[in-house]
Amino acid sequence: MSDDNKVKQVNDQQLIDPTTSNEKNTNEDDGSSAEENLNTEYTVLINGERITLYTDKWGASLQDKLEGHGIHIQRNGDIALLSGKGGKGKACGGRMLVNTAGGQLIKSGATTAEYKGSSTNAIEGEGSSNNGDDSTAFSGMYWGDKTEEVKGTYTVNAQHIELVADTISLKGESKIIIETPELVQNIDSAETKIVTKNEEVDSVTVEVKEETTSTFDPRGSKNIVTTGHLNHNILGDYSLQVDGYMDLQVMGGVPVGEPLVKNRSAALTIGINGLKNGGNFYVFAKGTVDVGSGLGGVAGDLNLSTLGKIQTSSTKETTIESNTGVNIEATTGDVTVKASQGNFDVEALKIYLN
Repeated sequence: MSDDNKVKQVNDQQLIDPTTSNEKNTNEDDGSSAEENLNTEYTVLINGERITLYTDKWGASLQDKLEGHGIHIQRNGDIALLSGKGGKGKACGGRMLVNTAGGQLIKSGATTAEYKGSSTNAIEGEGSSNNGDDSTAFSGMYWGDKTEEVKGTYTVNAQHIELVADTISLKGESKIIIETPELVQNIDSAETKIVTKNEEVDSVTVEVKEETTSTFDPRGSKNIVTTGHLNHNILGDYSLQVDGYMDLQVMGGVPVGEPLVKNRSAALTIGINGLKNGGNFYVFAKGTVDVGSGLGGVAGDLNLSTLGKIQTSSTKETTIESNTGVNIEATTGDVTVKASQGNFDVEALKIYLN
C-alpha cells in the first residue's frame, strides 16, 4: 500500500496518523502504541481516486482519502461513523443522514449525545465559529404522535423550558410536585375540581373584581379559625343575611401581639359615623327584643345617653320595674304625666310633695 493510503487510520473511534512517533497515540483497548501500529499490515480491497476499502488486524474501514470520514468496523464490536467537512476545505457538509424504509431504529445500551448550535446554518452557508447558547443545537419534526417511555427517572436540565400546544395535560399517578421560588400564572379562565385541599400560606394578597363562594351541600360549612386578627375593610356597602340563627359572642380577651382594636374600653363597640343619613341606627325585629346587662351573676349597668330625646312608643302596656327604686329627674324643664283616656294611679306607703 502507498504512503498516501497510510496517511490516516481509525483506531478506537479516533483518527490517528500512523506515520507519527507520538507515544500518546495508543489503543485504549489493547494498550498498543503508535510504533506498534506502524507494523500493522493492510489489505487494500478497493483503492479508488477518493475512496479506499481496506482491512487490518483491527477491522475494516471504508473511508474518504482526503478527509478520513467513512465507516469503520472494528473487531472489538465497535462501528464508527465519521463525517467530514465536505472535502477540499469546504465548511458545508458533515451531516449524518439515516433513512430507514421500514421506519424502525433499535438501539440497546446507553447513549451519550452532544449537540452544539451554530449561529448560522452551516448547511445553507459557510457557517460561523461564533456559536453561542442562543443557537439551535437540536431540532426535530414529527409528522404524527411521539411517545417516550422511561422506566427510571426522566430529568431535563435547562435554563428555560417552553411548552406550546393546544392542550397540555399533566397526569400523576400518585402526586405532582411543584417547587419554585416564584410562580406566575396568566390565565383567562380556570376551572378547578378538588375533593380535599390543604394549604399552608404565610401571606396572601388577592386582587379580584368579583368573588363568589357557593356551598349547596346542606352539610357544607365554612370555618375561619385564627389566633390573630381578622380585619374587613369595605369601601362599599356590606350586606349580611342569615337564614338560620346567628350567635355573636365577644369574649374581650387579651389579644396576641399588637391589638387591632385600639379602643379597649368596651368588648363590643358599634359606631355609626355616617353623615349622609344623619348617623341613624335602626334595629328591627318581628319578635321580642331583649337588652340585658349584668347577667350571669355579674353586676352591670345599662346606660342610655343621647344629646337628643329618648322616646318610647308601644301599642300595649309599658312597665318600668326596679328592685331598689326608680328616679325620674328633669334638671331643666317640666315633668309631664298625661293619661288622656285613663286614670293616673299612684300607690306608695307615703307620698311626699315638695
